[in-house]
Amino acid sequence: MLKWIEIDLQTLAGNARSIKKALKPGVAFMAVVKADGYGHGAAAVARTALKNGADCLGVLTAEEGTALRADFPRAGIHLLAPSLPEEARTIIKHRLIPCADSHSFLLALERAAKKPVAYDIDVDLGLRRWGVAPADAPAFLLRALLLKKARPRGICTHLAYRPPQNIIEAEEKLSAFSKLAGELRSAAPGLKACAANSAILCDFPRWQLDMVRIGNLLYGIYPTDVYKKRKQGPPLPGLGRPWRFYARIISIKCVRKGEALGYASEFVAHRPMRLATIPAGYSDGLTMEPTEPQIRITTGFNYWGLIGGKKAFFAGKAGIAHTLLDVTDIPEARPGVPVALHVRRTAANARIPRLYI
Repeated sequence: MLKWIEIDLQTLAGNARSIKKALKPGVAFMAVVKADGYGHGAAAVARTALKNGADCLGVLTAEEGTALRADFPRAGIHLLAPSLPEEARTIIKHRLIPCADSHSFLLALERAAKKPVAYDIDVDLGLRRWGVAPADAPAFLLRALLLKKARPRGICTHLAYRPPQNIIEAEEKLSAFSKLAGELRSAAPGLKACAANSAILCDFPRWQLDMVRIGNLLYGIYPTDVYKKRKQGPPLPGLGRPWRFYARIISIKCVRKGEALGYASEFVAHRPMRLATIPAGYSDGLTMEPTEPQIRITTGFNYWGLIGGKKAFFAGKAGIAHTLLDVTDIPEARPGVPVALHVRRTAANARIPRLYI
């Protein structure tokens, strides 16, 4: 096998347990498995998360939820983006829990339902993607309560929080959202509130509310470093990265100093170099950005792979299905040796084999 992705399910399970341990009693844990489980495989991640503390699953669309339902007949599957009215029948058929920000969708849900069906009201706190404006939420809920079968289960939101740039603003919005949830409960007792994603859980643990929706932390990624500025350890210690992308070296070439290579002689060797070729490029998810804006002799590179923990820098741009690496100072590099590559997981080519270990 020339290229593959390894996914360590034991590491993923440990991450799920750490998240569950960080929650207050009674707070539900939604494992977010949208975008094919952030590239890890939605079904494999969902199964592992549910066995290790997750209470329900979160995906973006009805299409994603429908694909999961066959494997998880009893799991709660939430949709994190609003659906179109024409999707109401599919949502009901597969027992998905949608979020809503329009009465046209709620009416479609009401018409399609034969018995009560739950949904969440999404509130827009500034991202401006979707959601009901906070000031409009009470009236939206009162109108929604006139329906008999479509019944509100909770309210949810996703903050436009980028740590540490707007910490004070985020705190104010979380407080206002919690107050809004309390007001809405006067009309709909038992309404659940959810505002915390991974970054909120780390930086504002007191705002766990009734449920948290966790993606990044589940996959071993800390989306914030505010804890470092507070001179503290990570809020959820011991998380690991379960995802690794590898490609084997298929060729080794030696080039002279000053030798031009690549398409249009785009790269010039700044010293005698030993170059390795791997059969992975931007079609696999490696960067399409050039390492240099123009042809020139240089000693700097932006991207690299790892061979036995040593950095092998890209030599020129990644091609569609191949990349050259500088292995001059890595004598152990030879054909057949695997190279660990930094690839955005959701951009990794779906045709690359996933090996679960």
